[in-house]
Amino acid sequence: MKAVYLKEMRSYFTSTLGYIYIAMMLVIFGFYFFLYNLYAGYVDYSNVLSNVTSLILFAMPVLTMRLFADELKTKTDQMLFTAPVSTTQIVLGKFFAALTVFTITVLLTVPQPLTIVGLGGSLPVHRVVGAYVALYLMGITFIAIGMFISACTNNPIVALIVSIAVFLLMFISAGIGDLLPSTVTFAVAMCVIVLALLIWFLYRSVKDIYLSGIVGVLGLAGIITLYFVKRSVYDGLVAKTLNWLSITTRYSDFYSGIFTFAHILFYISLSILFVFLTVQRIEKRRWS
Repeated sequence: MKAVYLKEMRSYFTSTLGYIYIAMMLVIFGFYFFLYNLYAGYVDYSNVLSNVTSLILFAMPVLTMRLFADELKTKTDQMLFTAPVSTTQIVLGKFFAALTVFTITVLLTVPQPLTIVGLGGSLPVHRVVGAYVALYLMGITFIAIGMFISACTNNPIVALIVSIAVFLLMFISAGIGDLLPSTVTFAVAMCVIVLALLIWFLYRSVKDIYLSGIVGVLGLAGIITLYFVKRSVYDGLVAKTLNWLSITTRYSDFYSGIFTFAHILFYISLSILFVFLTVQRIEKRRWS
């Protein structure tokens, strides 16, 4: 894993990608720091972090788009796959390299709130720390998701565009849920569509039509059974699900200085899930 990690770190800083990403992030942070804290005179740096989260979704894909897509495009993945390391080590090496670059970028912003203290401002430490924790957990999650998307294509630009679309959807999911119908019929239809997408993804991943069929039959049976046994479950189910998936809902609690274990578990679990999915995706490519 160490060799993969060092290779990936070199690729970030021997090309312009790492510098472009860090520059983009620091420009975003610097703009809001100047606007809120220096120009407007607010001492609460958490306002900067709150506003930054709505823009970093455009910067994070720059960090992840080439992790696997570039290897597949240039055919250097064959050298990587024949190396004496496991697929998990390959994925984790790349993941931790991207996480290191993100961590460096976040640390470079720490002098900004310290500047407020140096100028005599009374910094609400609990809110700032909470906002930083939320930003970092969100960054970890975005890296894991972006890495998986990169592993699904051999075109870094496609990975970039799809990652931005997915991150944006996660940001506005709660708002979308409020606009969608809350009827039982709509909820059942959405469950069937999600099940169909799951079956398609499963088949594409394992190429086993029998396993995919069994999952499809069991899933459909579960949806129908639940409809007749406890129909109330489907009332507003789409809105509840999208609200649960919303990143902004959880971030607002951290922003207020409220540390909820369930929110931390959500980010960590989602990150682990997509790292696992990436391992499975690369394992399939490695032995196909």
